Amino acid sequence: MVTRESARPASAEQRLEELGIKLPAPPEPFGTYSEAVQTGNLLFLTGMLPTEGRAAKFIGRVGAELDVDTGRKTAYLAALNRLAVAREHLGSLDKVTRIVRLGVLVATSGDVRDQPKVADLRSCCERSSEKTRILPA
Repeated sequence: MVTRESARPASAEQRLEELGIKLPAPPEPFGTYSEAVQTGNLLFLTGMLPTEGRAAKFIGRVGAELDVDTGRKTAYLAALNRLAVAREHLGSLDKVTRIVRLGVLVATSGDVRDQPKVADLRSCCERSSEKTRILPA
């Protein structure tokens, strides 16, 4: 992204501000694990749930308790939580130069096949969306 003021690309932090996106506080882990582990110049994040603090914001499965649009909102919140954890670990999202892999698990019921619509996987990295019957709440 190029800002109008200069030919320099906008930073990740500037872009979030331009889009009016405010990251939540990083979620508290539900167990004794690290939400972010860095090895060399790679940062690995654990799976994130659509929570605010330690409280589940959405509970249910796409196709049963949740429709696809609500499922997209859950994926969006989980993504914001991931960004918040990355920012906390790195100090700034401007240190991220590329996302290598993005995986999304979508809890669904029955024969739902809209996982890609829920995950909205539009990126240049390796990506996958998988169906699962149960995710932790």
